[in-house]
Amino acid sequence: MKRSLLLLVLLFAGWSAMAQIVSSGNHQIIFQLTNGQAATHEKFLRQLNNILEAAPNAQIEVVTHGMGVDLLLKDNNAFQSALEDLSKRGVVFVVCENTLKQRNLTKDIFLPLAGFVPSAILELVIKQEQGWIYIKAGD
Repeated sequence: MKRSLLLLVLLFAGWSAMAQIVSSGNHQIIFQLTNGQAATHEKFLRQLNNILEAAPNAQIEVVTHGMGVDLLLKDNNAFQSALEDLSKRGVVFVVCENTLKQRNLTKDIFLPLAGFVPSAILELVIKQEQGWIYIKAGD
């Protein structure tokens, strides 16, 4: 009886783990983040994790500009661990250099995982021309 119950539990555990994967496709998703609010960042990072659970082969790039670059600031970043985990799972985070100029910011104030692009809007256009799916993150 114990053996049957254990087998049933193991089968169910394996099935429920597999049930989370919705797609094994190589989806390419580019997000635009312009919101600087911590509550929005928290929800957004949860969404990224949900996508990777459902589609573990997805390629994801997050383009930040305007106040959205605050997500990637080094000092007192409550999301650093979550960002590092997502980066290890292949999510790419980039900061718009035009925003740096407009806000008088320097690259050294960002987490090491942050990449940089000359223009956020142009990065979004290029990726869409390459077939990436565009999603506006946050509010």
